[in-house]
Formats: sequence, C-alpha cells, structure tokens
Amino acid sequence: MNRVSKILFVFLLGITFLTGCGNKEVQEKTMICTRNATIAEGTTLNVEYTVTYQGDYVKKIYSNEKTSSDNTEYLNQMKTMVENTYAPYKDLEYYDYNIQIEGDTLTSQLTIDYDKIDTDKMIEIDSANATLIKDGKVKVEDIKAQYNNIGAICEEQ
Repeated sequence: MNRVSKILFVFLLGITFLTGCGNKEVQEKTMICTRNATIAEGTTLNVEYTVTYQGDYVKKIYSNEKTSSDNTEYLNQMKTMVENTYAPYKDLEYYDYNIQIEGDTLTSQLTIDYDKIDTDKMIEIDSANATLIKDGKVKVEDIKAQYNNIGAICEEQ
C-alpha cells in the first residue's frame, strides 16, 4: 500500500467508526400501567395505559379504560361524564378518543400523540394540563407518577 492509500484507508476507517458511534439514536421504549379495581358491588374498573417514550419524554399515550357494571343507569352516567371530559378536545388534532357501551361494559379509548399535538392548545383548553406539559413536552417520570397516584402499577416492556 502506498502512502496515499494508507492515509485514505485510515481516513475512511475513522469516518466509518465515527458515524457508527456518533449516530446512536435513543431507542423508543414502552411502559404499560394497569389498575384493576372493584368500585362498588357489581362494578369493576380495568384500565391500561400504554406510554411510548424516547429518552425522558413521552411520544404517545394510549389508554383503554373499561368499566363493567350491572347498573345500566350508572354506565350511562359514566359515559356522559367521560364524553364531557373529552368534548373540549374534539377538534384538536392528534387527540383521538372513542367511547361506547357494549352490553354491561363502558369502554373509553384515548390516544394522544405528544410528538404532533399542539400542547399549548391543550393547556388553553384545560390549565391543569400545565402540570404535566413543560416546554411542550411530557416527562415519563411525571406521567408515571400521575398513574401511580391513581393506583396503577407501571412496568417497562
């Protein structure tokens, strides 16, 4: 190998090493938080929150909450309450929800894409959102603490 070839080889090897080491992107991870409880006789609550995050920050949350009851009137009242909670967000992009009663179960599903949603608008809709949203982002540790406060158990996947 002549001198120019050696220098070129070392240069290319260095570039390969640097791009391979310097291009490590933080992996996306998932945390699932669950809570199952008997609210009253004949009424149970099962919730699952799936939190997708990268580094310290939440990218997306998907919640699936199921309330089962032998009391149809109670389920209808709960449905109205949940609909009223989500209604102010109905025109907000990347805030998607579905509420339905099938048989003796009320199912409420919510997806919030924090990578794309207008977090300032969320705070404008409800100032309580500011307790989680800081500089347009939600920290994983904050959402985990919130879920733990309501009795959910969170596990990394």
